[in-house]
Parts: sequence; structure tokens; C-alpha cells
Amino acid sequence: MTMILGIVALGVVATFLFAVSLIPQKSVLKKTLEELEARGVQRDSSGVKPFERLFSKERRGALRRKLIEAGWYTVTPAQMGVRLVSGAIFGAIFCVFIFSVLHLAFVLEMVITGMLLGIGAYMPMASLDRAVQARKTQVQKTLPDFLDMVGTTVQAGLSVNQALGYAVDAAPGALGEEIKAALSEIRLGRARSDALKAAAERLQQQQFSSTVTAITQAERLGTNISKVLNELAEDVRNHRIMLVEEHAAKLPVKMVFPMAMFMLPALFVVIFGALMANYVTNNH
Repeated sequence: MTMILGIVALGVVATFLFAVSLIPQKSVLKKTLEELEARGVQRDSSGVKPFERLFSKERRGALRRKLIEAGWYTVTPAQMGVRLVSGAIFGAIFCVFIFSVLHLAFVLEMVITGMLLGIGAYMPMASLDRAVQARKTQVQKTLPDFLDMVGTTVQAGLSVNQALGYAVDAAPGALGEEIKAALSEIRLGRARSDALKAAAERLQQQQFSSTVTAITQAERLGTNISKVLNELAEDVRNHRIMLVEEHAAKLPVKMVFPMAMFMLPALFVVIFGALMANYVTNNH
């Protein structure tokens, strides 16, 4: 009965912490807009959240940059700390459940407990890494069509800002969100080059950063931006094709382990199973 109550208590605490970590916070852009509307009212940074004290300033900065790369603008480093703790608690609950069913040695229990606690605490970070990678992959897929659309509309006579606003519908997902944010900053009076550079810093995607750099240099040198955009779109497509070919070339190497673990034993059973059955039958 005591063990059941302990499991229930840990589950309630973990669920509460995870629910608290899902409460959305205001994005940086929204906070900036509110500060501008309040005519210079500064945010109160005197109080440090409890979970942020567990990390150094450098770690909080790195985690904050990673959250921005993943597009989790409403999640703070403190909330990620809460998720880490709640994940560890879920791992502890699983440990208690296992040890209530299986009676293992103390050393083995300690090893399993450490592994499950580490896995539970790592799951939020693993989800963050997957979100970062998925966001960059999405940008890489949608960037060529977006550049083609912008280059075509600029060639048709629209300005770069109007072309970006017109072509943003051709870039769903992360790229469209960042372009919309950049256009909002431009409407607030920020320079286009600075807004695009800020979007590139948020995304941290190589092709998009190269695109922003090329657009900025083309504007400074006075070259044909539509031609530059078309060339960039072609380069991004070629780079994507090279990545696909690279992944295809790695596929045989990645298939070695599944074949050795699953296909070869089944093949051996099919080939030698009948022989072994006949041998055992004849000897008995």
C-alpha cells in the first residue's frame, strides 16, 4: 500500500511539473512590442527563476539559443529545467514499478535506476534536438521554391519587401514564420538586412544564412537581385540533391546491422532448420 501511494504521489508531482512547463510564455518579439508600447518600461530581471539557478549563465544562453533554433519561442530555459526534472521523476516511477514486480540485486537496481533516471531526464533534450533538426530540414526543402518566387516577383517589377510579402505564402512552416517575423520588424522600422540577419541567426540554417548574406551584398553592390536569387535557388537545389545522394550512399552501411541481427538468423533457420530436425529425428 505504501509503494502504491508513493507511485501515485510521484506521478502527480511529475504530471504537475510537466503541465507547468507547457504553459506558454510571451515571445521575445511580443515582449519587445509591449515594451515599446509602454514607452521604455523595462522588464524586471531582478528575480531569477529557481530552475535557472541550476545552470550557469553560459548554459542558459546556449539552451535559449537552442530553443530559438527549434522555434520554441514560448518555452523558457526554466521550463526546460522543469521538464528535465519531471522526466527524471517519470523514470523514478518506472523504477519503482519494475522493482515492485522484479526483486533484483541492490547493485543491479542502482544501475537500472541511474539509467532510467538519465533516460527520463534526457527525453526533453532529445525532443528539442529533433525539433531543431526537423526545422532546419523543413527550411532546406522550402527555400528553393521561395527563392524562385521572390526572384520572379522582383523581376516582374515588385520591390524586395513586396516580393517577400507576396512569396511568404509559398514557404509554409519555419521559413514562412521567420520571414513573416522579419517583415513585421521591417514594418516597425528595422532595416531589411538587419531583420533578415536576425531571422538567419534564429534559424541557424546554412543555406538560409548564405542566402541572406548574398542578398545583403547584392543590395550594397547594386547587382541584379533577381538573378542572384535564381542562382541561389539553383545552388540550394543542387545541395539538397547532393545530401539525398549522400544519404542514399550511406544506406547500405546502415542496413548491415539490421541484416546481421534479423535477416541472417531467419535465413539460417530456413536453411539449416530442416537439416537439424531430420538429424534429431534419425538419432532418436
